[in-house]
Amino acid sequence: MVTKLKKTNRWPALTAGLITNLALMAQSGGLSSAQAAQGAPQIVSTTPARGASDVDPSLKEITVTFDQDMEEGMSWTGGGPELPPIPEDKKAHWRDKRTCVLPVKLQSGRHYRVGINSMSYRNFRSASGVPALTSAIWFTTSGTSDEPKRDAQAPKIVSMKPPTGSQDVSPDIKELRVTFSVPMGGGFSWTGGGPQFPTSPEGKKPFWTEDHKTCVLPVELKPNSQYRLGLNSPSYKGFQSPAGVPLAPVVYTFKTSAK
Repeated sequence: MVTKLKKTNRWPALTAGLITNLALMAQSGGLSSAQAAQGAPQIVSTTPARGASDVDPSLKEITVTFDQDMEEGMSWTGGGPELPPIPEDKKAHWRDKRTCVLPVKLQSGRHYRVGINSMSYRNFRSASGVPALTSAIWFTTSGTSDEPKRDAQAPKIVSMKPPTGSQDVSPDIKELRVTFSVPMGGGFSWTGGGPQFPTSPEGKKPFWTEDHKTCVLPVELKPNSQYRLGLNSPSYKGFQSPAGVPLAPVVYTFKTSAK
């Protein structure tokens, strides 16, 4: 089935759980990290490739191929004008046990995005019943102006304060700041858990600067401590552009000084 979701900033409810219950950060759509590692289907290829530009609008099918045999269900997700329309006489189907096909009717000069599973819909499952991690296919068709092409590009981190890998960070700093190459969509997924994830002061939450390029995480650090956290993960992708293109998962580490 094709599940159409109302177009929103995706996974908006995630952030509160990430900050208040760090154990959730190691989970994948309700599965423990160990379960996700043991058998979660991995995408080995898509047509068109994720992030492709100048795709021929005469393309009739979007496909996703997994690394193992799958159940017969599916959850193609998304909504709004970015979701490719499906011809009335066509339905999504499995070409074989590993490749699923979504018939589409594309237009030139457009940016498209379709999700593969989501936090609510997880019918892409292995033959043993393990859901695939949430992902997406995004691309632009030929005839697209420069602006939509930029929208289809994955955001990148241009700076971190303190810089990742720093070994002598003052434990007195009150914020971590990450700045992106483009204005972002407004969601976030600070991921991680355990003693290496920095504590947030009570009542403080992550927020975006006015230009939506810098996300700020309030913290309470300890002296002589090693910290490790992530921005996005295979399961959680709240850091994404307004067009819904997620940041590739990034690991952020640093160590505080003795004083």
